Amino acid sequence: MRACSEDNNPVEPKVITKIEVRYDTIETIKQTYVPKYITKIETVIDTFTTPIDTINILKDYYAKYYYSDTLQIDTVGYAIINDTITQNTILARDIRTNILIPITTITKEIYLNNRELYWGLGLQGRTDQINYLGGELLYKNKKYQVYGLGIGVNQDFKPVISGRMYWKIKN
Repeated sequence: MRACSEDNNPVEPKVITKIEVRYDTIETIKQTYVPKYITKIETVIDTFTTPIDTINILKDYYAKYYYSDTLQIDTVGYAIINDTITQNTILARDIRTNILIPITTITKEIYLNNRELYWGLGLQGRTDQINYLGGELLYKNKKYQVYGLGIGVNQDFKPVISGRMYWKIKN
């Protein structure tokens, strides 16, 4: 009877793919960076036409200015750059990052069409009498074909053997 089926190839296993996206935070080593200048351009001024407040210029020269700048890095995070400037130079630079890198994990679970065995009870008859009562076994193979075998008794308590065959109907 197997040759009567549409194809003799086993049914392909059912594959379920699960995709999980997890975001990992990248931690950077905190280090203080002091940049060095490459070129120095000096301007020579001989005279001033406006009065100059030397005390305010010196206060401004020796004062420390703190600058903070946030740089957005696409959609994965941002970087914060903190600079300390005094005496016309960058005294210190601190860079802090918060970058989330997506990590995709793909898991494939393969469910094979296993052979299965079922047990149950069978009952056949009309409204006025029972023709068959007994236990039955059903066996399903990998091609979704089901075979049944039953052993029981009829209304006269004589042994009865039954056989069944089932095929899966396509969706």
